[in-house]
Amino acid sequence: MPKPETSNPNNGPSFNAPRYRPNWIAAVICFVLGAWLSVALFDYTPNQSSFATTQVVGVNLAGPWGANSIWIMLYAIGASAWLVPVFLLWLLYVSIRNSRRLAGTRLIARRVCSGALSGMVAMLESLKPSDYFPQGPGGWLGAVIYQNILRDTLGVFGAGLLLGT
Repeated sequence: MPKPETSNPNNGPSFNAPRYRPNWIAAVICFVLGAWLSVALFDYTPNQSSFATTQVVGVNLAGPWGANSIWIMLYAIGASAWLVPVFLLWLLYVSIRNSRRLAGTRLIARRVCSGALSGMVAMLESLKPSDYFPQGPGGWLGAVIYQNILRDTLGVFGAGLLLGT
């Protein structure tokens, strides 16, 4: 009689993997911030922010804090401000479904991704600063990354290749 390969009568592993509990605090924070920023972004016009005008005309659904927060995000990181609510809602899913993967390195990777997108959008030099994008479509960060660092060092193609990678 041949010897069995394993002494386990089951066809699976002899142990159960640990089940990580949901991180409810992170889930609630990500839901509130993600939903609030999504509503503020979809309803934003530049005349709602007290940073863009002295006479506020419109009212944002997220309130004056929402309009001013969006203006700051559009000033700082430009078009990649649209990634922030997406990342927060994704972190909501991760914190509920698989909280083991809710790590600091993922947060750093999301910041690098936002910075790379800001630099890539700043490469569109034909789009000038406007009321919606006070520092241009790449924001202040995109201008620093592309115009001040990468364009002169690597050229347009090299900067696009590095930021796209």
